[in-house]
Amino acid sequence: MDLHALLERLSLGRDDGEDEGEGDSVPRAPLLPSFDLRGVASLLDGGSARNVIVLAGAGISVSAGIPDFRTPGTGLYDNLQKYDLPHPEAIFDIDFFRENPEPFYQLAKDMWPGNYHPTPTHFFLRLLHERGHLLRCFTQNIDSLEALAGLPKEKIVAAHGNFDSATCLTTKRKVPIEEVRAAIADGKRGWQALKEKHGGLVKPDIVFFGEVGP
Repeated sequence: MDLHALLERLSLGRDDGEDEGEGDSVPRAPLLPSFDLRGVASLLDGGSARNVIVLAGAGISVSAGIPDFRTPGTGLYDNLQKYDLPHPEAIFDIDFFRENPEPFYQLAKDMWPGNYHPTPTHFFLRLLHERGHLLRCFTQNIDSLEALAGLPKEKIVAAHGNFDSATCLTTKRKVPIEEVRAAIADGKRGWQALKEKHGGLVKPDIVFFGEVGP
């Protein structure tokens, strides 16, 4: 079914299995009064939408000052020259990290939650939850701003992981995230001491290229 047909069904209130001319069933009332923000707001305000699923990406955090990854000129991958990487994606590559973790640790220091504040969109997600509409928020973002805005962690599925926890790559043991934050903030000396203490490199549980998702 193409998008036009789907919108027509929503507008006419038909079930997925109903086609024009099939039987004499009476069409249901339209789900949306209009296909715009006002129409969606009306559906939410009416109280019938109780299992809303949100799919969130980098765009909801751009106004917080966090760049997306791929926009030419302003995206993160276009502004990593100071790290002297073989290619931009290497900063999130697990094999490169094992050989040279310093670039990622420098970036993580800048990106750590608390350095940026949630946007109105993040607070809207919390509002959806507080009003009983939100079933789950699936997010690609690693910035943890959904949780900082007050959305309960059980409502969040972080598809690419985030800064909520950390693991030693060698021992597979969890490391307190605040300890990791303090070590990264202390620069090279800090993360090297962390490595020595825990028996291997420690990384926030962000999914890198070459790793399996959560």
